Amino acid sequence: MVADRADPAHGRFFTIWSVAMAAAIFLSFPMTYFWPVASGEKHFILLRHLHGLVFFAWTALFALQAVLIRMRRIRLHRELGLLGAALVGAMVPLGLWMAGTAIEERIAKGMALPFEFAIYNLVDITLFAAAMGTAIYQATRNTEAHRRLTFVAMVLLLGPAWSRWLLLMPVPFPWLDMSPNLAADALLLVLAWHDRRVLGRLHPVTQWSILLLIPFHAVEPLIARSLAWNTVAPALFGF
Repeated sequence: MVADRADPAHGRFFTIWSVAMAAAIFLSFPMTYFWPVASGEKHFILLRHLHGLVFFAWTALFALQAVLIRMRRIRLHRELGLLGAALVGAMVPLGLWMAGTAIEERIAKGMALPFEFAIYNLVDITLFAAAMGTAIYQATRNTEAHRRLTFVAMVLLLGPAWSRWLLLMPVPFPWLDMSPNLAADALLLVLAWHDRRVLGRLHPVTQWSILLLIPFHAVEPLIARSLAWNTVAPALFGF
């Protein structure tokens, strides 16, 4: 997200949706994190607070970066990009560490498939790292790829955030389990619409994101409950 195209609608699209996605993430945690912390209703381990602080900081920075581009504050945008890269470097190990802690908690509760939901954590953080790593590499080489890769990275965070609300709905398996990520993936279709309108074609980042993420997220719940995954997962997480 370094330079806007001549079409002002192009920059406006990424600014509006970046801020909207960031707001959607913050609004996903009032009942499961913000209120319990503020009221003292529930006490979380330090790791969970650190995990939340770093992820929320990156989310806020993501929205700010889009606004800075809209304001033509390119130099500040690039300087803050270094902070964004540092946050990404912290998010990956924290995400995996939090996933391992969640597994331990499920084992302690005696859940039948304690590694079931770990696939979501592993895939989301791995793809997020891949998207952001490539986005950082493309920052000064291909701005159109860079801004779409950061967009996709945010989509990958939206699914887990929206699960706080969608998983409360009375929907049977596997529809309930796949719905948060597929709801987030709908924004990739919005991005595709934007590409067609502004570029006249789908950008390769948009095209490959749709082709890879939507089909995988549709079958992910079935993989999560499969014997193969629950056999391999303990070794992957060091159990």
